Amino acid sequence: MRTAAKLGAAVAAGTLAIAVPAVAKPAHPAHPSHPATSHKCTAHKVAYTVSGTFVSWAATLTGTDTYTGTITINVTKANHHAKPQKGTPHTYTLTNTKVTFGKGANPPAAGDRVVLIGKITEVAKKCTDQSAAGTITIGKGDISVPKPKK
Repeated sequence: MRTAAKLGAAVAAGTLAIAVPAVAKPAHPAHPSHPATSHKCTAHKVAYTVSGTFVSWAATLTGTDTYTGTITINVTKANHHAKPQKGTPHTYTLTNTKVTFGKGANPPAAGDRVVLIGKITEVAKKCTDQSAAGTITIGKGDISVPKPKK
């Protein structure tokens, strides 16, 4: 039994004596350099949503439920970026815009409800070059008959 204990101690000591290479931590990645100009001064797109009543349109079918042309609506509701158009009739350009018609709204008639959803380009107020701001792109339109009054 004494020899077995000595043999076990020798094997344990032998396994500890094997050198295990140390693993070094990888170096920290380099930080990205900052751009020379602010990214806020480049045009970016933000949500643009208006709704109101239909006035007129001159659009042609270009594909499955897509239209190209113009639509004029009396804007009654608008999100933050579309506030200047609220309360006035405004003409929007449609370019391959998906338009859905509610029951009885095709072709649209004066007074139908219209919702237009799209994007408008925006540049930060602090930037001196505001030429890229204000381009409206309508991506989706929804035209439906007005709800009956109770």
